[in-house]
Amino acid sequence: MIQSIERALLILEIIAREGGAAKLKHISEKAKLTKSTTHNILKTFASLGYVKRGICDTQYYLGAGIQNISRATGDDNALKGLLRPTLQRIAEKSKETVYLAVLNGDEVCCLDAVESTQMLRRTRPIGEREPVSRSAVGQIFLAFVPGLLERLKADPNESITKEIQEQVAKVANMGFSVALETIHPGMNCVAVPWRQRGELRAAIGLSGPSARLSNKALTSHALMMIREVEQSFARTTN
Repeated sequence: MIQSIERALLILEIIAREGGAAKLKHISEKAKLTKSTTHNILKTFASLGYVKRGICDTQYYLGAGIQNISRATGDDNALKGLLRPTLQRIAEKSKETVYLAVLNGDEVCCLDAVESTQMLRRTRPIGEREPVSRSAVGQIFLAFVPGLLERLKADPNESITKEIQEQVAKVANMGFSVALETIHPGMNCVAVPWRQRGELRAAIGLSGPSARLSNKALTSHALMMIREVEQSFARTTN
């Protein structure tokens, strides 16, 4: 067994067991390592994106690199293949751009998209990222991924306002999220969750010009998307 690797992985496990954030002193004590050794390992992890240091405190937080590894093990290609027909059906019914998004650290990443054929539309490049706290798909993850909202609230690098928390609570109650020009002026979005074995794996979003997608229209699309997701789930489990 390589002791340096064992120590490094132990440090990540300690941070994870503490809810995703822990101070240097606590980590070194739990790992039975000197502060200097612990700090050097954490510094290396930070340079690789596996941990990050708080700006206004002395805690170390799990970084996007850990979430990326976790997400990759979920087999993105299989998820794309599974949900592509669902995206196509929703796009055909709505005539808007429909996309599949997954959680990537503190951001959401567009995994697949079916673009609208209308001249005025919102394009969704594969690999595009958005802040988890501001986008419609991001709020799906905040509402339904256990512990995510609390972790971001505790992270001084994030700005989880009372307004965002209230919106996330509303999403959890309604089962879908709506974003009105929150990131791109003139563009609105709605998103619904996709689960496998009870676990949230992805979000399906629909976006387009606010002139076409009023709040009422977004709600109507959301209900249609939920029906499509339910039918898709039934097909994949039969």
